[in-house]
Amino acid sequence: MSSSPMYFPPGFDSEKAIFLNQLVITAYDMYSQWLYQGMQAKNRFGWAPKGPKLAYSEPIWGEDTRFLGIFGRAEPFAFVASTEDNDVYLIFRGTESHSDWSENIKLEQTPYSLAPGYGSVHQGFFSIYETMRDTIHKYLEEIPNPKRLYIAGHSLGSSLSTLAVPDVITNTSYKASLPVIHYNLASPRTGDPDFADAYNANEVETYRVVNTCDVVPTVPLSVTSSKLPLPIYKHVGVPVDFTAQYGEIVENHSVKGAYLYALQHPKQPEENKR
Repeated sequence: MSSSPMYFPPGFDSEKAIFLNQLVITAYDMYSQWLYQGMQAKNRFGWAPKGPKLAYSEPIWGEDTRFLGIFGRAEPFAFVASTEDNDVYLIFRGTESHSDWSENIKLEQTPYSLAPGYGSVHQGFFSIYETMRDTIHKYLEEIPNPKRLYIAGHSLGSSLSTLAVPDVITNTSYKASLPVIHYNLASPRTGDPDFADAYNANEVETYRVVNTCDVVPTVPLSVTSSKLPLPIYKHVGVPVDFTAQYGEIVENHSVKGAYLYALQHPKQPEENKR
């Protein structure tokens, strides 16, 4: 099969996008290790990072607080890592558990209360992010002499990374002292137009990598009607589009099979895949 080449806008670093994609895969593997170890409590889970050679924090845990009584436990969602020359990475994985799905399907919005002027955001995504933000701040502030911060995620993790950006640049030392750059993969819409407009004005370099054949970036809806009065959402950042049809909903959304493959084969992101 053949497909159109990926579009790389000015400023987009494809090698850095591949590296960040590999770190997101490392976050997914962290969750897989947790499952293999029987979903241990925080103080009993032994994570052995299998990604790029970096200095890794302990796992950052998130909870579905509104449905905790049903689904029952915190999950490892994210980590902070750094290089020897003090590049810093804040990385989020996407949906894995029933609890994660329960948050995805909520369409209600809630005010973004972590920074002024940012409108409203997806209530489910925000409720998860709130449970991990104190730990995110702690691990970020523990990095000595940071040079720049990269934030990245996939799917639900992209929405969590989007929610992290205004929080980090408002409530930590990072925005004042160094660049913050955000790459996300397969992101759903995260907030309302007021949130998106405020985000796009905050000068954080943001690239949204999206397969046009992936359904996840098409939700929640960006339109409404009098017959279906739902809250409306708007994407953030500069889109980095590719079109690759791998024949299945899951494959078109896959962090490895779609997004990493396309970044590694930008001239033919669909070649040899069907």
